[in-house]
Amino acid sequence: MPDLESRLLRRWSAASFLKAGALVIVLGAAPLLLYTLLGPTDGNPIGLGLLLVVAVPVGALLLGIGLLRLLVARLQR
Repeated sequence: MPDLESRLLRRWSAASFLKAGALVIVLGAAPLLLYTLLGPTDGNPIGLGLLLVVAVPVGALLLGIGLLRLLVARLQR
């Protein structure tokens, strides 16, 4: 498993991690936001809320890795 992680870190740039993190957060939040705007008023979107709860930390982790890679790249210059 560490081999996979090191290959991923070498292959993806900081911008790729930042884009992936933002995309995961948007894709995780969009269904619940659309449901609250366009869905029925008496609905109970438990599954969409769980999707949001899982997607936001994963996206934040990807954003954190991207920011950390940017910081390390700036400090190495």
